[in-house]
Amino acid sequence: MSFEGVKINQLNGGLGGENDSTDNIVALICAVDLADLPGTVAHHVPYLCLQTADAEALGVDASFDANKKFLIHNAIEQFFLYAPEAKIYLIFAPVATAVVIAGTDGVKGALRQASEVKGFGFVNIADELADVVGEVEGLQAIVDGFKAEHRLFDFVIVPAMGDAVEVALADYPDLRAKAAANISVCIAQDPTVAATLPEYAKYADVGAALGMLAIRGVNENLGSVDINKKPSAKRGDKDYPLTDEASNRWLSATLSDGKKVSDLSAVEKKSLTTKGYIYAGSYDGYAGVFFNSSPTSVEKVSDYAYIERNRTWNKAARAIRNVLIPEVKRTVKKDETTGYIRSTTITRWTGIVKKVLEVMEAADEISGSSVYINPKQILSETSPLNIKVKVISDGIVYEFEIDLGLSTKL
Repeated sequence: MSFEGVKINQLNGGLGGENDSTDNIVALICAVDLADLPGTVAHHVPYLCLQTADAEALGVDASFDANKKFLIHNAIEQFFLYAPEAKIYLIFAPVATAVVIAGTDGVKGALRQASEVKGFGFVNIADELADVVGEVEGLQAIVDGFKAEHRLFDFVIVPAMGDAVEVALADYPDLRAKAAANISVCIAQDPTVAATLPEYAKYADVGAALGMLAIRGVNENLGSVDINKKPSAKRGDKDYPLTDEASNRWLSATLSDGKKVSDLSAVEKKSLTTKGYIYAGSYDGYAGVFFNSSPTSVEKVSDYAYIERNRTWNKAARAIRNVLIPEVKRTVKKDETTGYIRSTTITRWTGIVKKVLEVMEAADEISGSSVYINPKQILSETSPLNIKVKVISDGIVYEFEIDLGLSTKL
């Protein structure tokens, strides 16, 4: 025996370091006809941008917006203003409605190429409110088609332009009556941008919505006043509003039809949220503009009625699938007495699934989880192993109700 005495094995992972997350990678589908494309850009190609300058290098700059009367560069600026460390793919497609664009083989192919994209939105489409409401279920069918291929999209943000003929708030269609759990409709508008050109008067801001989703964890509500992890330049701030006075962004808010949100009654604002629309506004007596919430186009009793629930479920589903794929078609030992799956195998499989969920729990993305595998299963080519997994999603506090009174003593 040599004079080693004590042997030290070098381990890895104790410092808790993590690989870069892909939760904040999104796509912006830009409706631009061939004649209006910048010279270096083609339809149906995903262009990765890590900063606004990357889009400008493609020819998508402020002059492009001004000359073409588009708001594509503006949307990209908004995205990186709120999520400076996120990534966005630009996908250009001929002008059409959102559901037609998303349903083309070209756009589907581009989304397949950009395999890290977790959600997407549209810009430069001319869909009015009634059009968009009629499209959400068609868009959901496209998302479901990708799901059948094991490609999960957390969200699709569709802008609804203000109608040419003004629609009373009471007559806004109820998105909660739809069956489109991954589709959200945005009617939020920055009035400063809307006033820049007549062509912008009815726009809805998807760039800001995508950026505010990308900066948040998968379990955070789009309307949260503060966020868990701010960019370094904002870490000392008490909140994370849309308002950015340095760039003259979101000093106030309107709906996409130009209605001032500050002029709406509490009942009207609540109605918009109840019907499933994403818009922006302010809290009385508190500075800053914020999104209202993150509803999807499905009934409120659904487990997937909010974007953060979809993001949480999808992240767990992706992680579980990835760790179990190496187990596919592997030999399974049986208990020699019962003929069922051996307990050691059950324990190993349970541990594999539980481990990835514990990572999410450690990251404060879920509140807990459980994994159960019934050993009394007969496995065959037509009888897959069933694993029951429960993930406890975080709750969201939407408002506080305080009982406050005066007293001469406690």
